[in-house]
Amino acid sequence: MNVSEAMKFKREIRTAWGVDVKMLDTAEDGIVLYVERETLDIDSYKLIANYTAQKELSLQLAVGNFVISTHPLSSRFG
Repeated sequence: MNVSEAMKFKREIRTAWGVDVKMLDTAEDGIVLYVERETLDIDSYKLIANYTAQKELSLQLAVGNFVISTHPLSSRFG
C-alpha cells in the first residue's frame, strides 16, 4: 500500500476503536500496518478482522503482531 492509504487505514482504525496501529516500510512487502498482538482483546480483534475484510485487506499474524497489508505477505513474515 502507499503512504496515503496506510495513513487513511491507520487513522480510521485509531478513530473507530482506539487501537494503536503502527506503520512499517519493508523491502519485500512495501508499507504494511501492524498491531501488537498483546494490545488487542478478542472484541478488538474481531472489529479489525471485519474492517480488513470489508476493505479487502490481508490480516495475518506474523512475528507476534497482526499485520495488515494490501496483499499476502512474503515468507519473511509468515
